[in-house]
Amino acid sequence: MRRIRKILALMMIGVFLTGTLTACKKNRGGDKKFPSSQGFTKDVLMRIDGTEVSYAEANIYLLSMREEVETLYGEGIWDFRFTRDGRTYSELMKDELLEKIIYIKLVGKMADEFGIALGADDVLDVNDYTHDFLNGITEETAKRYGITEELVRSIYTDNVLAKKVYEAVTLNVKAKPDENETKRADFYYLFKKKIYIDNEGNPVQISGEGLRELREDMQILLGQATTTEDFMKFAKSKTDAPSVEMTIGPDSFDREITDRLFQLKEGQVSQVVETNDGFYIFCCKNRVNAAETQRAEEEAYAQICKEYFKELYEEWRSKSRVEVNEALWEAM
Repeated sequence: MRRIRKILALMMIGVFLTGTLTACKKNRGGDKKFPSSQGFTKDVLMRIDGTEVSYAEANIYLLSMREEVETLYGEGIWDFRFTRDGRTYSELMKDELLEKIIYIKLVGKMADEFGIALGADDVLDVNDYTHDFLNGITEETAKRYGITEELVRSIYTDNVLAKKVYEAVTLNVKAKPDENETKRADFYYLFKKKIYIDNEGNPVQISGEGLRELREDMQILLGQATTTEDFMKFAKSKTDAPSVEMTIGPDSFDREITDRLFQLKEGQVSQVVETNDGFYIFCCKNRVNAAETQRAEEEAYAQICKEYFKELYEEWRSKSRVEVNEALWEAM
C-alpha cells in the first residue's frame, strides 16, 4: 500500500495547494454544499465542468491520504474534532480530497489552452508509475476499490499534465526576490543565557540583581572579544551555546538587530545584543554566504511563482461548476 503514496507525490505544488484550498473554502462559504445533480450514474462521484470523476478514482486518492495520515497520527485521528463547530479530522480530509481532485482536473483542463501535452518521456514515466503502483497493491485491494490499470494510468496522466501546466505558466514569471529578504551572512558568536533550570526541572528567567550583574559581565566579555586575536576560540571558552557559528538571515532575530549585524565588516565585533533568551556578541565571518543566499533567492522566487499561479487558479476555480453525488460522497 505504500506505493499508493506516489500518486499524491506527483502533486509537486502541494504547498501552494494548501493555501489555495483555504481560499477556495472561504469562497464557497465554509460548509456550503456543492450543487447535486440527480443525473448521476451510480459510480460517478462528481462532475467538474462536465468532467466526471468516478467513485473508484476518488478512492485511490483517499487511500493514499489515509495511509499517510495514519502513519503520522495513528488510526484514532479520524474522530478527533478539530474545529469549534465539532468537525472531525475525517470530514476535513474529505474537504481536502475534494479540492485536490478539483485542482488536478481544472489545471489539467487548461493544458490545451496553453498548448501543453505529454511528451514521449512523460508517457514513459506514466507507464512506469502505473506499473509500479499496480505491482505494489494486492489483487484484493484492486478489486475492493475498483482499481484498474486504465484508471491508475489516467490518474498519473492527470497529475503529470497538471504539473506541466504549472511549470509552463510559471516558467517566465518576471519578478526578482527582495535582496533584503534573501541575504544570508555567517557569524561567530558568544552566547550567555538568561534562563536556567531549577532543582525541580523548571525554567527560570534571571531577573533583578542577577540580570544586572549578567549585563555587566557581558560588557567585560565584549571588551575582551574586541581585543582577542581569535574570536572563535575565545567564544568557545566562554559561551553557553553548543556552537559558536551561525548563518543569519533577516528573520533570524528582530529586524533591527539583523540590520545592524549585516552592516558589520568581516572580522568586526558587534555590541552586546540582548534578546528574550540571552545575550549575544557577534563577529562577522562572511558578509555574504553565497550558497545560502542563492538557496533563499530560489525559495523566494518559487513562492512568487506559487502566488502568481494561485491567483490564476482562483480565477479558474471561481468560474468552475462542481456537482457532487451526495449519496456517494457521504459513503466515502
